[in-house]
Amino acid sequence: MNIRIADIPLEWQSDYSAFVKTFECDTDEKPVMQIEFADSMNTIHGIQYTDKPSEHMLRLENGEFLVADAGWEKCTVFTGRNNNSEHSLPLAAICSRFAQFNTLFMHASVVDVGGNGIIFAGCSGVGKTTQAELWQRYKDADIINGDKAFVRYINGGFYACGCPWKGSSEYCLNTKTALKAIVVLNQASENKISRLNATRAIELFMPHIFLPHWDTECLQSALSTLDKLIQEVPMWLLECRPDEEAVKLTYSKVFENG
Repeated sequence: MNIRIADIPLEWQSDYSAFVKTFECDTDEKPVMQIEFADSMNTIHGIQYTDKPSEHMLRLENGEFLVADAGWEKCTVFTGRNNNSEHSLPLAAICSRFAQFNTLFMHASVVDVGGNGIIFAGCSGVGKTTQAELWQRYKDADIINGDKAFVRYINGGFYACGCPWKGSSEYCLNTKTALKAIVVLNQASENKISRLNATRAIELFMPHIFLPHWDTECLQSALSTLDKLIQEVPMWLLECRPDEEAVKLTYSKVFENG
């Protein structure tokens, strides 16, 4: 089946398509990568082997692994059959390939407010989905994803894009929105927001970016995109409570007098 993530076409083996089904698309474009799945490797004379392109190999601690060609255009995942799983190995391969298309993957929630996107980044449990839901309630925002997002540089600007991976969040839309701001979250007893300079942005935001450390060229591409993102998109630190005041404070800075 053909799917599209961050406006990038991929071919995904349909037997394992349950959680990417909403990203299925009809397109005549050539996919930039192919992802297939296998339950096990071939075995002969007691020796396991694969004839798939295997310039790269990624392996999970549970024994599942992935092989890919040099450019991450063809990937095969060797895993138990579970088509409802949020497969982490294909995501790692996609992040590697997408780095070549000025695209980053991050641990963040994304909302669209009248055509403007805001990303809320932070560690697990900090309240990313909660902030997104507050914006949905008080600013009529659409929640694109409550836990994960792609950001892509397209035609001179950055866009926050939905993705199939969503963690424990229920929100998962296949759409994109022009990125207005990135907000790093911290829980606090009082609401306070401050603009981050480049140094602080790298310090606070970079830990929430998924970087392909296993491929030097892809890593450099990702870091170059990250550097451009930090230079061009306003970044804020929001120390907050989970309430309407936090929304009003952020809105005033981002949209009115930021």
